[in-house]
Amino acid sequence: MNSEIAQRIVDRLQAREKLFVSRNEFFKVIGAALTRILGVTPGDPVAALSAALQRHCGEALRVVQGGRAHYVALNLPDEAFLLNKARRLTLFTPAQLALNLPMPKACVAPALTRLLESEKIFCVGLKADFTPILRLSASEKPPGFVARSASSPPDDKTALHQPFPAPNVATAIQHPPAPDDETALHRAFLELGQGRNFVAIHRLRAHLGWERTRFDQTVLRLQAAERVLLNQGDPTRLTRAELENAFLDRNGMRYLTLNWLDPLRS
Repeated sequence: MNSEIAQRIVDRLQAREKLFVSRNEFFKVIGAALTRILGVTPGDPVAALSAALQRHCGEALRVVQGGRAHYVALNLPDEAFLLNKARRLTLFTPAQLALNLPMPKACVAPALTRLLESEKIFCVGLKADFTPILRLSASEKPPGFVARSASSPPDDKTALHQPFPAPNVATAIQHPPAPDDETALHRAFLELGQGRNFVAIHRLRAHLGWERTRFDQTVLRLQAAERVLLNQGDPTRLTRAELENAFLDRNGMRYLTLNWLDPLRS
């Protein structure tokens, strides 16, 4: 192994703030001189490139099959590539995070699970189809972090760059106010909450036994009056049936728990 060659290649990648590049881009990054030293060309088989890097760079670099291409990457844990991608996004789904990364598809879920368990990435809600929406822990964001906007380069155009929309409390209420329903919901909250400041929405639905529209419109009236607050909560603790009985707003956001802001009011 030639440590000088390895360092020169690593320096070229780091100068471009890259942890990895596609196989084709690799040759453009290292230039003609280093390509000659490696003794391979862009047209050679992947195995030849992998053998050349092993011979000249040892364990510093690796060639790996990603979802759509072969990549040359720094020899880092899979979690490092997920975190590096997450630092450039605000909100994202697992599929968006895994797009164009130097790891086999089978390795993404275990690596993401480890990041969730270590609380470096959090699940902050669900889309209407139960797809998790994730965000990076604040402790993992570099100083001066600014997420890319929707006008960023195409590589991130599928990401969710905006914060969660607020529930649509301006929605026209189909039926006139029903104070008895609001009082009944409040009583159910007190009974199920037993002193806590939040209750799971699926438990409130089950306790009251109302049809869906009646429950949702009662919540919207209370929300518009700033008497309750809806929260996304932790979707990993609920069953699919419980998730289906959460509160879905018109923006497709699913809220799991309800806080009563004026518990002494009836």
